[in-house]
Amino acid sequence: MGITADTPSYHSGEVDKCNNIFSYRVWPIFMLSFCRLFFLSIFERAFQNYIYFYQDVSEGMLGIISSAPAIAYIFGPILGHLITKKLGIRNSIIISAFGTPILVGAQMIYFEPVYLIFIRVLSGLLIGIFWPNCYNLLSRWQSVSSDAKSNKNFRQFNFSWNLGFISGLLVGYFWAFALDEYFAMIFAFVISFSLPLFSLFLKKESELNHMDIDFENKNDDPKRNSIIVHQNKQNSNNKMIAYPILFSWIILLIYAASKSVFRFSIPVFLKTSGSPSYYSYLIQLAMQVGQLGGLTWSNSMKIYSRKISVYVSLIMILFSSITIVLVQDILYISIISASIGLFIGLIQGTSLKIMIDYGAAENTKKYSTTNEVLKGIGFGLTPIAAGFIAEINIYGVFIFLIVLGISVLIPLLYLSRNIKIKIL
Repeated sequence: MGITADTPSYHSGEVDKCNNIFSYRVWPIFMLSFCRLFFLSIFERAFQNYIYFYQDVSEGMLGIISSAPAIAYIFGPILGHLITKKLGIRNSIIISAFGTPILVGAQMIYFEPVYLIFIRVLSGLLIGIFWPNCYNLLSRWQSVSSDAKSNKNFRQFNFSWNLGFISGLLVGYFWAFALDEYFAMIFAFVISFSLPLFSLFLKKESELNHMDIDFENKNDDPKRNSIIVHQNKQNSNNKMIAYPILFSWIILLIYAASKSVFRFSIPVFLKTSGSPSYYSYLIQLAMQVGQLGGLTWSNSMKIYSRKISVYVSLIMILFSSITIVLVQDILYISIISASIGLFIGLIQGTSLKIMIDYGAAENTKKYSTTNEVLKGIGFGLTPIAAGFIAEINIYGVFIFLIVLGISVLIPLLYLSRNIKIKIL
């Protein structure tokens, strides 16, 4: 991820009253986040169900096709960084927004696996331009906002994309139930054209840079400088830098791996048990509602409480995986998968907040870029591994998740050993 100018390092208590100086426009990013996840949650679930239930691809090939965008996303943020340095934030997001409907439509006309993998790799590269620049703007706004305004932006951003995901799964279920998966894909394709529309309302790069310059000039005033110094020392927005950044990266991988395993296994269990494919929408819908609850809850927690929430969530994911392997009942698996979202959301919320605070505190985009690369690794490699494991035994994917979770527990305890109650 990249921008043409670094974000300013000032935090003034009077920021939100100075709208003429800090006039940033947030709603286009929130609408883009909502619309992208709305159509994507419909399309991805319908697409994977269609090729698995009706095109009869194997579990291994399903894993490869499903993970192709995430694999490309490992390199997408790096490509996005180079493009953004040349074109700026707004133009980069516009390119991603206009290219997305084209690639969505291309996946619906031909279902040869090699062709689908190629198209979905291109789609992953475009996503690598979009999300890092969204996080970049969040860090940029945080640097010129009060604590209250910064938390509000972060909360609304999380709510917008989660609401899009949840509502998309609900709408997708009714489309798939009433008609079929292919009609659900067509509906998602039509909705994807909202992205180019909303992207045109983003602030121009010259306006963003002018905001930074005006702010720096305004802070030549000695009285305002004294306010800024006090704000930096007593009321910093970036409290989560008390955690090592490695803590954020490890739990990000756990978040991605856990969600990938549960999401991938749902259609496999349904097909094996002879259940209709559209039930997968309802299970994933419940999972996403829980994830939104976890994200919202995490955002209201104090520093030490976030640490506890991560450990409790990781233990619950391990416990749920163990019981799935032992019980092996489709109804029980569906209930556990639907409820696991809360713990996934708590882990994601902590990881995301640490990353954004580091980016704002150090005026750099390297943390958001690294964050998205690691997310691509987690979401990209896990379905591939899960696909080949599932061809042997579907319950093996949960054994894989158990081994992964236990292996990171001790490193996480060591990294967070200095996060004490006294910093609450």
